[in-house]
Amino acid sequence: MSEPSQYIAESAIFGDTNLVDWTITPAMRTVAANAKSVEEARGLLEMLGLIEPRPVSDSPAVVVCQSLCAKCGKPGRKPSQSLAKWPGTVILKGRGMCAPCYTAVLDAEKEARDAVA
Repeated sequence: MSEPSQYIAESAIFGDTNLVDWTITPAMRTVAANAKSVEEARGLLEMLGLIEPRPVSDSPAVVVCQSLCAKCGKPGRKPSQSLAKWPGTVILKGRGMCAPCYTAVLDAEKEARDAVA
């Protein structure tokens, strides 16, 4: 019968990154499959020692806008999102455009309809 010390000697040491790829890759896949978010997956992989930790910086995170106004190109956000969360953005009103651009397009379409009629 085998002793527990044999299993310990044969198993990987926690956080050992000198393991072969066939051992590390399944561990990374398991973490990725069970993580609820990207940050959680990164944290678990860092704790396991399978990836290098990111350097901590005091600078604020850069906010990336979800989309741009289709006409003027200003960074936009959905009407339900707050300006505090998305600074420097405008609300996209309709057809992927901000309110001034959307109003201008509607006015131009109305004038074109009135000119035909």
